[in-house]
Amino acid sequence: MDARTEARKLQALPYKSRQDILNAVADALVERKEELLVANAIDLEAAEEDGIDLVLKNRLKLTEEKIATLVAGLRKLAGLPDPLGVVKSKRDLADGLELSLITVPIGVLMIIFESRPDSMPQIAALSLASGNGLLLKGGKEAVNSNTAIHKVIGDAVESGSGGKIKRDIIGLVTSRGQV
Repeated sequence: MDARTEARKLQALPYKSRQDILNAVADALVERKEELLVANAIDLEAAEEDGIDLVLKNRLKLTEEKIATLVAGLRKLAGLPDPLGVVKSKRDLADGLELSLITVPIGVLMIIFESRPDSMPQIAALSLASGNGLLLKGGKEAVNSNTAIHKVIGDAVESGSGGKIKRDIIGLVTSRGQV
């Protein structure tokens, strides 16, 4: 599993590297927003043709404002302290034996989300910040948007890590058969 291999590499990097990756993703969302909006327009047109409910279409729609909010959230997350290695509690069990609860990565997460393409960068950012690999399955109504966002994030992960982490750390599942 490629996501697992890449997650192990990510976990071995210093937190500064994970912060650089998050900032690279934020930069890429800004630089390539037109590409994302074009892909989203294709999904919105298909939703219109399919008679999708207005509420779902509103969730599906990406806007410049939503992208700006995503970018601000990514930058804020990148500025937070390292979530890994935090000692949550300690307890002496016996003389010289201490039990500690310390935050660590899970490994690879699988997240299934509805047709909200703006969810993908948020979920990916949390996964990257915490040193985890990720498999994502979005709603079929957002297939073009999700594919475009996945590509932008993958490119940013590779460039932001200086090639140390491959795009495979985040996999996009496009069919139930892949799950």
